[in-house]
Amino acid sequence: MAKILFCAALSLAVFCSLVNAQCKEANGTYPVSGSCDSYIECKNGVAEEKLCPDGLLFNEKSTGYPCAYPIDVECTQPQARLQAAQPTDDCPHQFGYYRMGDETHCGQFKNCASGRGYVFDCPEGLAWNKDTYKCDWPDQVPDCDAEKFLGFQCPAVVPRSALLGEQEEEYHFYPSNENCQVYFICIEGRPRRIACGEDQAFNQEINACDDIENVSTCSADIRQRGLDIKKARVDLRGR
Repeated sequence: MAKILFCAALSLAVFCSLVNAQCKEANGTYPVSGSCDSYIECKNGVAEEKLCPDGLLFNEKSTGYPCAYPIDVECTQPQARLQAAQPTDDCPHQFGYYRMGDETHCGQFKNCASGRGYVFDCPEGLAWNKDTYKCDWPDQVPDCDAEKFLGFQCPAVVPRSALLGEQEEEYHFYPSNENCQVYFICIEGRPRRIACGEDQAFNQEINACDDIENVSTCSADIRQRGLDIKKARVDLRGR
């Protein structure tokens, strides 16, 4: 019995010495071999293995809290996580950002914190990009159908004649049929929605936003509202 206790104590001592050997300095955090979401925390030279919250990974470059979102972590370990997911009714993991909707409804995302989901909207015309954790042009988001999401289909473009020395246009501009203060840019057959300022509208003659008084396609009420906003801004600057 004494021999067994001695062996157990020896094994524990060897394990502790191996863990503590990972302390390069008396205080700090260090990666665990073969894992991306666990780490060694050293305090006064004593090491303790810890686990990041579900959905976060150990960030070796951090000078503060050692766990971060996967997009901010460069982990080349064989396995991405050590722990199993801890989903809730709101979230697939305790922490993380996740897109809501399908390829035709790409403008919302959910921020999960401690298993609770908080829903956010991207600015109008932009889609959530899960690869960058940012709201982006929908044509730059692989899992978003830009045309269905924006409700605008880019017309087919007639190729220009190479014999006449005409070069292909890189972008094509189209007014919105519903709002004179909005237009679409088609890039490689996929649209981007652009909104003008409140006192501006899309001018097809210059393919850009212009003073609303220079655009004849706006309805009378939109035009008047734009003029009123422009006048109010001029009055404000004059004070």
